[in-house]
Order: sequence, then C-alpha cells, then structure tokens
Amino acid sequence: MTITNFRKRSKTDAVTSEEHPRVKVLTDRCAGCQECLVRCPTNALTMDSGSWTVLADSSTCVGCRQCVRTCPFSAITVDGPAIVSSRVHTSPIHPQKLMGDVAETRTGFTTWAQAKAEASRCLNCPDATCVRGCPAHNDVPAFIAAIRNDDLQEAHRILQLTSFLPDVCSRVCDQALQCEGACTWSLAGGEGVAIGALERFVADHAPVPPVQNISNDGEGIRVAIVGSGPAGIGAAWELARASASVTVFEKDDEPGGLLKWGIPDFTLPDNIANRPWDSLRESGVTLHCGTEISPDGVSSLLGEFDAVLLAQGAGTPIRLPVEGGSLTRVWDATRFLKEAQSAVVAEKTLSFLTQERNPSSVRIRTVLVVGAGNTAMDVARLARRLGARAICVDWMDQKYAPVRPDELDEAGMEGVDIRFSTTIDHLEGLEDEQVMVHLNYTSQKSASVLPVVVSKLATTETVDLVVMAMGYRVDASFSAILPNSPISRRLQPGLTDRRWQASGLLAGGEPAFARHQPIGNLALGREIAISKAAMAVTDRVWVAGDALVGPATVVEAMVQGRRAAQAILSAGPVRIK
Repeated sequence: MTITNFRKRSKTDAVTSEEHPRVKVLTDRCAGCQECLVRCPTNALTMDSGSWTVLADSSTCVGCRQCVRTCPFSAITVDGPAIVSSRVHTSPIHPQKLMGDVAETRTGFTTWAQAKAEASRCLNCPDATCVRGCPAHNDVPAFIAAIRNDDLQEAHRILQLTSFLPDVCSRVCDQALQCEGACTWSLAGGEGVAIGALERFVADHAPVPPVQNISNDGEGIRVAIVGSGPAGIGAAWELARASASVTVFEKDDEPGGLLKWGIPDFTLPDNIANRPWDSLRESGVTLHCGTEISPDGVSSLLGEFDAVLLAQGAGTPIRLPVEGGSLTRVWDATRFLKEAQSAVVAEKTLSFLTQERNPSSVRIRTVLVVGAGNTAMDVARLARRLGARAICVDWMDQKYAPVRPDELDEAGMEGVDIRFSTTIDHLEGLEDEQVMVHLNYTSQKSASVLPVVVSKLATTETVDLVVMAMGYRVDASFSAILPNSPISRRLQPGLTDRRWQASGLLAGGEPAFARHQPIGNLALGREIAISKAAMAVTDRVWVAGDALVGPATVVEAMVQGRRAAQAILSAGPVRIK
C-alpha cells in the first residue's frame, strides 16, 4: 500500500476529525486472532467480548497501518492521512577547498533538541519491525526512549547488548534498506525514523563503552580468528566478553579490514575506525598483523586452537573482462583506495601513480571509475581530493543501481561526473601512457534484467587512470575448505516463520523510502545467513562475514561473527592432540 497523503505536522498542530485516519473493521472477516490488537502502538483497537471481533477507535489512530499489514484476513482498512511530524534532516558539509580535505562530510544531530524531536516520531511499536530490519536486532524503541529521557548511558547499555560498532554502523550502514526501511512509517509510505542519526548521536556524545566481561562461559576455549574486519571484530567481542582466549591474524599491517582501507576518512574518520580494535586489544585480545593465513595454514591453527573462525572477507576485486583491461594504468579499487588515502594524508597529488622510474614526471589529471556503487563513489571522491577530474560509468540504469542517494548527491556536489547506462567496450593504451576508453550506451528494462548495449562505440574519453570499482568476490583459494561459499540469502519456497508473517514486515512491500526494495524479504534473507554462520563448515572451523555470503554490509558481518562465536562457545573446548 502506498500512502500519498501523508500528513506532516508538529506536536503543537491541532488535528480535526476530518484530518484523522479512519479505521474500518470488516466484522465478517475478523476471526478474533488479535494480531492487530497486540501490535497497535496507540491502543486504537480493542476486542468486543460478545462477538469476539475487533473494535476500532479512529480518534486515537495515527494511521501507521500496522493493523492492515498484520491482519491475516484483510479485515481492516485505514483511510486518511498518517499523523507524524516531519523527519529532522541533517545537511552534508561541502568543503570549500576540496583538495586534501578528508574531514567528515556527513553530519549527525548536534543538539538534544534535534535528537529529541526526531526521537519523538518513534511510536515505540510492539514487535517493532525496525528491530527485525536491523541485522543486529538492536532494541531500537528502547534506545530511542532513552534519548527521549536524556539518558545516553542507558542508550549505550541497550545498544551494547547487540552491537559493538554503534559509532561505525551509524555512519556506514545503508539504513534505508535495513532498520529505517523497516520502520512502520516507511512501510506506511512515508519517511522512517532517522534511527542511524539517533544511534550516531548516542555514540558522538558519550564514549562507546569498552569490552565488558559478562560471563566465564569461554574459559579454557582458545579461538583463532582469520581476519580483523567487521566479522572478526564481532566474533572477538563476543568471545572476549565470555572470557575466551582470542588470537586474531590479519594479513595487512593494520587491523580493521574494510573499515580501515575500504572506507575513506570523509565517511568513516580514522579515530572511529580504530576505536573497536583499541578496545579489543585493551580487553586482552591478541592481534597479529602482517600475518597471512593460507587455506593450508588452517590445519596448523587447528593443532593449536580449539576453534578457527574464517572471517577474511571478500578481498578479490572484480575486473571487467575487456580488451585492454591488463594495461598498467588499469587498477582495482583496493589498490587505489589504499594508495590514494595515503597520498591524501601526505598531502600529495596523484602524480604518485605514475611510472616508478620517475614518479613525479606526470600528474594524473583524469580518473575514470568503472562502477557507480558506494565503492566507486569513494574512489571518485578520493580522486577529486587529490586534484583529479573523476568520471564514473556504470552500465545500469540509475533507477536500479545499488547506490545510496546521499552518496550520489555528495559525489555530484563535489564535481564527480556520473554516467549511468554507460559501459566500456575496450581500452586502448596510448604512447604517453594515457588510456583511450571506448564507451557504449546501454538500456535496462527492470532491476531483474541485465542491461543491453544499444550503441556501439558511442563516445571516447582519454584518461590517465582507469579504476575498476565493481565490487569484490571471495578469494577462490579458500574454495577447497569452503566448498559451498558464498551461500545464497535468497528465500526458499515454503512456509515462512509465523512470527515474521505476523509482524507485518513481509507485507510491507517495497517502500519508496527503501528505494522500492522488498524490505521484508531482504531482512529475512539476512536471517538465513546469520543462522548459517552458527554452523561449522568442517570440524572446528566456522566462517562468517563476506567469506560466508560474499560482499555484504558491515553490520551483517559483525552479526555473523557474533553468531559464529556463540556457536564456538556452545561447542566448548576440545582436547588437542
């Protein structure tokens, strides 16, 4: 159901009877199951004890339509506006001098007045769908209630029950496809509560608590974790809280994985990215950086540890298989992000990308980025901060591209030239080491249909560097010990969990706020991956994060790491021969 007449008001607005939603119960369909009654956040529904059917009081209804979504017999209709105040928006910061400026561009709520105004929009729903939409199942209504009560410590206490990364997730999560997309206001056709901004307000205005020991369930259990990204962080946190002995092996020189090298400072500041590992090391977690574990090395770890968790992520970049793709001036996003961020910190220009024999001879003036997703936007915006012109091309139609609208807006404001429905035909190396990019135009009918080329060799661009930023896949060398990875999160035919059906989330459709994505199916699909993370892939070996499902979100990886750690704790110590 799409509601086009959302009524936005402040708390001081008077509401007349004409403006109120109108609830109608079709008594011949009502079976008295009370699904709607127990989920109504405003007590607008009661039971007629005589007929055992629902009675509705329209005067207390706010038009959230939860009753409509949860009724299994379509016995309730709601007409009229939804009564909710306007969402409190924050404005991004646009640097006046872009080059070399890596300051954070997205702002959070800076005052209690802003935070409490947004918190007041939360209905504190029973069986809140936002909780199901959040992969971590943060108790969203409870931590928002703590904000309304001016209690940041209580908000942190609630968040720490389920998340070790509130400062990170509030910055990098695509909330529109998770908690906020599953908010009842979003499902009713309006704007969800700004849950991410409220979570960030908590983390920005009170320190994230350190790792807190909560049990001795892990005493005597020795666990090796391969990879220090979000999945490894989540697992190490869960194990350390239970007094287990945790050793983490990271192939890079610094911990954090994607958080460290894959997300620029203007989105995730360095001090925020470092905070989780600072805390984990203080709690006693042992970290070995610059130590790569090969698939053959896993058996050696099993000779020393009770359990091994593979959380090495999906670090193999996807490259477009086109003629000229192996030219020296064609890079992958990983290499660019690592070297470009170092160059920005050192206040260098993109001349560092030229020939090794004379690295300052030619300045890189134009970078063409293949892809227009979030990673591509990071690459292009970093190139702009190094003084280069940046062009992004993606073969998908903009309507179907998996990129956050705010990412596109920020990149556009910073001068990135973004071209959808455009793909590379081939690359041609020129004598001066530049690259001639031959481009085609494409057309795409729907999100489920791949684009097709509609014009051959439509235009060309002469650039100094091409960066492939189309995403990543799991390291194929691990396929022997992870034969069924990455797993599919696609829902299988059959009876869906009754609790999910009753919540109304699956009936929420494809909200405009969630970029017309099937928000309930996405959430339930994530649950499949979380349950798989609890299952050992071989004796005493678990896998979580991108290594399990392929490229996913930070919060998904963290949750899968936690779930795998819980399974390891349940398995207990073993007698190592």
